[in-house]
Amino acid sequence: MKLTKTEKMVLLSMVTDCLGVEVLIELCGQETVIKLDALSNDMVGNTTPNEMNKIGPSTVKKLVNSILDDELPTQLEGSE
Repeated sequence: MKLTKTEKMVLLSMVTDCLGVEVLIELCGQETVIKLDALSNDMVGNTTPNEMNKIGPSTVKKLVNSILDDELPTQLEGSE
């Protein structure tokens, strides 16, 4: 599965919403989080509200499908 830069930013935003900015700073460092915030603001500035509303759900669906696609061959191998 290949995610676009925008999809990656949306997923990171979702994770950050769950964990909190403080945890992200502890994991990656404040300088990195500042850079990510600037990239995120730039992305939002170049994306319409309608596009933003579609990106999150479509990215989650893409991730779920990728997980299931990765798992299916494993399950088929075990059934032989």
